[in-house]
Amino acid sequence: MASGATETTTSAPPAAEPSALLRLGYRLGGLFRAKHYLMPLGQLALRGGIAGSKAAVRALATSVPMQDAMLCRALGRYKMLLDPADRGFAPHLALDGYWEWWTTSFLARHLRPGQQVVEAGACYGYFSLLMADLVGAQGRVTVFEPNPGAATLLERNLELNGMTSRVRLMRAAVCGPDSGLSAPLLVPAHAPMAARIGGAELAGVDGPGADQRVVRVPCRPLNTLADEAVDWVKLDLPGSAEPVWNGMQRLLQKRPQVKLLMGFDPARTASPASFLNQVAQQFPLRLVEHDGALRPADSATLLTGGVRLLYLARAA
Repeated sequence: MASGATETTTSAPPAAEPSALLRLGYRLGGLFRAKHYLMPLGQLALRGGIAGSKAAVRALATSVPMQDAMLCRALGRYKMLLDPADRGFAPHLALDGYWEWWTTSFLARHLRPGQQVVEAGACYGYFSLLMADLVGAQGRVTVFEPNPGAATLLERNLELNGMTSRVRLMRAAVCGPDSGLSAPLLVPAHAPMAARIGGAELAGVDGPGADQRVVRVPCRPLNTLADEAVDWVKLDLPGSAEPVWNGMQRLLQKRPQVKLLMGFDPARTASPASFLNQVAQQFPLRLVEHDGALRPADSATLLTGGVRLLYLARAA
């Protein structure tokens, strides 16, 4: 473990696709379910009836202001503390109860009990909680979150939902192989999910600003996990895709069966065409669509712009 990174050792997914009768029950239940019930994980995994599943989650969404945080119910299942100053991610979760339904549904369909997952860019732990639920008590989720405020709320959320034994929290940034032991992290005051590691432009910046601050945080490449039995890696770091990719090559070599979900944004990638070429040499390029379905992709399409979620797996 790199010096300075702090580690905190901090429920079962659907098996097969539910039957037609069970799917109908999920959808009807979503219309009449009282607020104290938990949303079934099986309903999150449905390929059809997306509008009904979203409506059911919204019907269960609640939010309560607290002294230093806002408490909400995510996915009709999880108690989550959010930063009340957050104007980006928190309002959606507080009012809708979900975030990025396509990613949520995809994970609910594909993760299995006992698997080991790595997540980089966890923020308050929305996907961390879902993945810990899906892999069950025999699984393990390792999450990286360098933003000190978000990591503190994430840790509290794991405790609130009884997931501390399934999740290992790393208060560190995921970085490239030659990034050093620490780096400056720019944290916008009203958008903690947009925190990013900076280079030379942030190296000499310190202390608070009008609407942002810079803190130094530990860094770790994913290669440090190469000796662990990793099944999935979820990377929500579209602005850091290249160094993170370079810092996980030994993991990819030692774990050829690993599957990746990776955000890609050509506008925030230094050499997007070259980067996609490197990725395509190891994996078929596939996209997770907004309905959670997969389709093949090509570099030309991905380079047209916008953040896309890539699914990378050597096996079909």
